[in-house]
Amino acid sequence: MNIFFFYNKLTNVELLKKINNNFEIYDGYIIVKDYDNENNILEISEKSLNNNKLLYGKIVKFNMTLDDIISKINEIEECKLENKIKYTLDTIWANKTFGGTYKAYIIY
Repeated sequence: MNIFFFYNKLTNVELLKKINNNFEIYDGYIIVKDYDNENNILEISEKSLNNNKLLYGKIVKFNMTLDDIISKINEIEECKLENKIKYTLDTIWANKTFGGTYKAYIIY
């Protein structure tokens, strides 16, 4: 089981179904340094004291390998950003809105 925190376009259930029809989804949030939603630029500091803004999104669990999930995301045209050829895959603590914390992957 691989857990992701998605924000922006990948909070759309129809887009998530392009990865796999079987998933669990929860409302959640992470704590970040900054997020510019107009340009879709996310900053996460290695120093937790610098992270003080909430970013709401979805915690999604897939029963697939990480490689398969990444491959499927790469096929979704709506998720590709103009002028961006390199993305970062990281892990972060994601909090469910109504209790529970998960170590989740995030792509930005």
